Amino acid sequence: MPWADGRLVTCINTPPSLDATSGCSRGESDALINVEVVRATRAMSISLYTRPIMNSRLRGAMLSLLSIARGLLVAGAVLLVLAAFSRVAWRMLMRDNAHASETVLTVMHWSGDGGQEEDRIVEEALRAFELANPGVRVKRINPGDAGSFYTKLQTMMAAGEAPDVFYVGYERIANFASLDLLLPLDDFVQRESTVAKEDALDLAAFYPQTVEAFRFDGSRVGSGTLFGIPKDFTTVGFYYNKDLFQQAGVPFPTANWTWDEYIHAARALGALPSITGSEFVTWPVMVRTYLRTEGAEAIDDDLNAIRVGEPAAREALEQLRGWRHNEAHTLTSGKSKIATGASVFLGGKVGMAGPFGRWVVPSYRNIPAPSAGGFAWDFAPLPRGKHAANCVLTVSWSIAKHTAHPEESWQLVKWLTNAKSQAANARLGLAIPTLRSVAESPAFLESALPPANNQGFLDAIAAAKVVAWPSDPTFEQLFGSSMDQGLKTGDLTITEAINAFNEKWDAHVNFVPGGMHPEPMRWGIVSAIGIALLGVLLALLAYPFFHAPRARSVRSDERAGYLLASPWILGALLFMAFPILLSLVLSMTDWQGVGPLSAAHWVGSDNYEQLLLRDSRFHTSIRVTLYYAAIAVPGGQLLSLFAALLLAQKVKGVAIFRAAWYLPSVLAGVGVSILWRWVFDSEGGLANRLLELVGIAGPEWFGKDAAIAAPPAFALMGFWLIGGSMMVYLAGIQQIPRDLYEAAEIDGAGPVRRFWRVTLPMLSPVILFNLIMAVIGSFQVFTQAFVMTGGEPGDLTRFYVLYLFNNAFELYDMGYASAMAWILLVVVLLLTAAILRTSSRAVYYEAMKK
Repeated sequence: MPWADGRLVTCINTPPSLDATSGCSRGESDALINVEVVRATRAMSISLYTRPIMNSRLRGAMLSLLSIARGLLVAGAVLLVLAAFSRVAWRMLMRDNAHASETVLTVMHWSGDGGQEEDRIVEEALRAFELANPGVRVKRINPGDAGSFYTKLQTMMAAGEAPDVFYVGYERIANFASLDLLLPLDDFVQRESTVAKEDALDLAAFYPQTVEAFRFDGSRVGSGTLFGIPKDFTTVGFYYNKDLFQQAGVPFPTANWTWDEYIHAARALGALPSITGSEFVTWPVMVRTYLRTEGAEAIDDDLNAIRVGEPAAREALEQLRGWRHNEAHTLTSGKSKIATGASVFLGGKVGMAGPFGRWVVPSYRNIPAPSAGGFAWDFAPLPRGKHAANCVLTVSWSIAKHTAHPEESWQLVKWLTNAKSQAANARLGLAIPTLRSVAESPAFLESALPPANNQGFLDAIAAAKVVAWPSDPTFEQLFGSSMDQGLKTGDLTITEAINAFNEKWDAHVNFVPGGMHPEPMRWGIVSAIGIALLGVLLALLAYPFFHAPRARSVRSDERAGYLLASPWILGALLFMAFPILLSLVLSMTDWQGVGPLSAAHWVGSDNYEQLLLRDSRFHTSIRVTLYYAAIAVPGGQLLSLFAALLLAQKVKGVAIFRAAWYLPSVLAGVGVSILWRWVFDSEGGLANRLLELVGIAGPEWFGKDAAIAAPPAFALMGFWLIGGSMMVYLAGIQQIPRDLYEAAEIDGAGPVRRFWRVTLPMLSPVILFNLIMAVIGSFQVFTQAFVMTGGEPGDLTRFYVLYLFNNAFELYDMGYASAMAWILLVVVLLLTAAILRTSSRAVYYEAMKK
């Protein structure tokens, strides 16, 4: 440019209309404007060129920030998880360090009929032991009743966390000892005899029957190695209402009364208005003791030959059955699931109750005195038949085989069975002390509380013996179930009950999984195969992840996603996939769950063959479950759909009704089951009373009519719990467009036709979902049957999952139970696949229509 900078600036800033002397001429101004246009154009070109570069850099910076944030988030999540685990580990470490100088013993017991008082006695004894033994701390576990106790105990044993010292009933000693779960005590006892200590344990001071009850020689109880020190015991007999005896003009029982005198008294008592003569429980041990009074037995002393089918045993059983089922009001009917057992005596409407031991005394002492509206009562030993006989029912303190503190555990067992501890229990009235000196002292014999005839328990000891059971607990279970059908519910004759027992027991003992010499499970090979398969699976999953053509950012996102989901993935693999696959392997083994996995033996398909071809109890459980499903699934779906249609109406207060329908489905299953047990009680239950109003004789729902009536009863219970599926239907109905109903109404469709042509097609996906869930749920019935019937009578209410539970957590036959679990899985999968396969034409998916 020919102009100086100052001139240029002046010309640019001066409007062209001004005088030349004060600005620029028009020509100069135009030239300068052209120069500015060129500059602006050049600047715009530079901006358009550099903007993509700047945007790319900005995007890169943003991605870097996002990557850093994501990394920080992942690191934070990982640190949070590690911190949680570290905190727990640190707490446990500090707890262990705090007690590093202490020996910690775990004691496990039940309280049963002793209730809180027995719990308190054990607690006080343990605290006193701690004071007398500085450096030893005792942790106590009380799961509740004996049933819960054994379930928890065996679970702890299976986990390798068995308590150091615990109760063991005489009936379990053979099973536990044969599984090598108990510490032999003979060496400790022998050592005690060589020391001159005040607290030395002398077995000669105990009643010999109670000590023999905890000896096991590998085949039978009564001799061999000692596995427990008896803490208390009882003989059995009948408790009787003295006031009712006086009203009936019947003399009180004597120490040597007979069965003839017993049944005469029961008939006389039953003749009183609204009175039943006696309750006679048919528990397996009581049936066997009754047979002994008549010179019969269920099994020989060697526990090999079954003798329940012999003429003497049949005659005695027929006599007992006749007393219950051929006479009115002589014995309780056995129909009621509520008015049974020791509790029937409390109401004052039953003259005698038994055979029971000492354990009912604490609850019977709550009966008010006659002056307070109650009645006087006492105890009489078991009547004699052809012979005088009784049984010894006892519990020991035993020690776990692999306890880390055997010496301290032995000292605790001595403490808990010493004279002071036994005297405290004697005053509770729960049992007879096993130490003669305490049993024959005022602590047991002299009590201001009933029964007055405490001596009667001791008089029966001379004729009392331990009732020995085979080490396989299945014998007692099958025997009790069969005898209940013949003696209590009466749905089988005695001959049929005996034959049913023999058939089931023979099938059980003839099943020898893996043959006489099964091959030990080679877990090393199994582990190697499992690791190899896992490696192949991971490689197959990782290959497309690392080799698929993806952008770096996409691959980075995927890695971050997998990393964030890794805790759940690892949890699913460890706590779901691994147990499922392990159960598949276990289903081909013979393994008792309370022992180590190294004790498992390979049996191949034997468990499956036994279940599918020879196990009649398995077949019964399938039949019961299918019968239930055939009623519960369609009935439940129809009822829940009907309820949803009603509750879909837009009326005032409908929310209250919806909540009322849904509420039962969230109630506790055990409580609901107890309620329904009263509803379906055969004597006085609500269901039968309603049927009587319309002239229909109510069935014995869970008694002799259980084969026909029990599954429908459980289905009716299930109908009360339809709230969940009803809510799903209700949500589906509310999603149906109102336009469809309006169009159908305009076309002249009435309510019924709108339901069939609009509601059902649009609701069909929901119906399919609820149907599948209902089918799966129908194969999982457990709580109701477990609480209400326990599978009785005679397996007629033993649903599939209940039978699986019996094998897994009562018999701890984990191999057999695993096979059952896999059969259930396959059946449910096949049924689900069949439903999905056949539903394609019946289910309408709006999103799939074009």
